[in-house]
Amino acid sequence: MNKAFFLDRDGTINVDYNFVHTPEEWTWCDGAIEAIRWMKNNDFKIIVVTNQSGISRGRYTEGHVETLHNWVDEELEKENLEIDDWYIAPWHPEHDPEPYTYEPGDRKPGLGMFQKAADKHQIDFNRSFMAGDKISDLKPAIKLGMQPFFIRSRHEPKQDKTWLKKHNIQTFDNIKQVIDTL
Repeated sequence: MNKAFFLDRDGTINVDYNFVHTPEEWTWCDGAIEAIRWMKNNDFKIIVVTNQSGISRGRYTEGHVETLHNWVDEELEKENLEIDDWYIAPWHPEHDPEPYTYEPGDRKPGLGMFQKAADKHQIDFNRSFMAGDKISDLKPAIKLGMQPFFIRSRHEPKQDKTWLKKHNIQTFDNIKQVIDTL
């Protein structure tokens, strides 16, 4: 069984400018590339799990997101790095009414993307980590037995600090700070 480092996308590995979907909008978060290098050097599968409601909202298409992720892969390849897999959840309850176009269970805090990754990559959740900038990113980690890490972003003021404290979740300014503690 493999260990994995699950990463939210916007606000965790790239700056969340709201509905990022083109290479021109992509800015790496401080320390993200160094953190990915550490993960690779320590034999983690790197799995990005990202809610992309902009698709169901009609702001952009799955093709736009796939093109962006391919571009990110090319940028990482220049550093001899890679993301092992990308999972996106386009569904949003207010913008994808029944019959659903997309799978509702994939949207975090649902477990769908995590379970698909575990099946494909033979992941042991108990040896794995999850980093994200919203509580909805971290709830699946708690349910599945992973160690969660909260990353500060523009969403921090709206997050339930009591929930984070209850679950003893450490807070960091960026993903590099997380790996510096491991």
